[in-house]
Amino acid sequence: MPVITINGPIGCGAVTIGQMVAEELKLNFVDRMIFTEAARIVGTPVGALIAKEQRVDRFRDRLGRFVQTMLERSAMSGVSGEPYFGRGIENLPPETYMDLTGEGGGVTQKVDDKTFIEAMTKVVKDIHKQGNAVIIGRGANQILADAPQTLHVGLLAPLEVRVETLIAREHFEREEAEIHVVELERAREDFVQKFWKVHPNEASHYHMMLNMGKMTTKTAAEVITRAAGDLTS
Repeated sequence: MPVITINGPIGCGAVTIGQMVAEELKLNFVDRMIFTEAARIVGTPVGALIAKEQRVDRFRDRLGRFVQTMLERSAMSGVSGEPYFGRGIENLPPETYMDLTGEGGGVTQKVDDKTFIEAMTKVVKDIHKQGNAVIIGRGANQILADAPQTLHVGLLAPLEVRVETLIAREHFEREEAEIHVVELERAREDFVQKFWKVHPNEASHYHMMLNMGKMTTKTAAEVITRAAGDLTS
């Protein structure tokens, strides 16, 4: 059964599109659950893995405290089939990789690169083995690069489009949204370059790339759904 990975910079609508595809194809939607399962394997707080993935400090005061609160309520029933996050976490973009460990990054440094990537790889591969899933980000397209029955989708959009998305979705001021988009994309690029030595927007690592400056999320979801049909036909 199909597994679809969707990757793209913040503001491209990966989560919205992924949820639409998952609903249409009756697949499991997987986003932050990867961190929770990996944290179990490593034996470290979920926040440490999020911080390990990518660090962005500028917005800790605004978003970091909210994410930390949600993580501390991880026993609560969550949304999107992910039982480790309380309601409200869905209001944050999935691409927001915050440093939740405070000044100095103490906890982050306790998770070495090898342990981190091995745990993330195991979780993603286990999800693929079960099938029927839409996975958002987390380098899943690299981990499952040669996996059968898997469709890798990349998203792109002009800076202005992504900025407008954050203004509308997160109610940021324009300057704040611009900084947020630029810094998080730099962090995303650093993460992928560090572990897979490639640029996250390199087209050769996807079955297709969609320009979200030229289409709606609905159209993108329809395109992905149609393409996924080739995996099962």
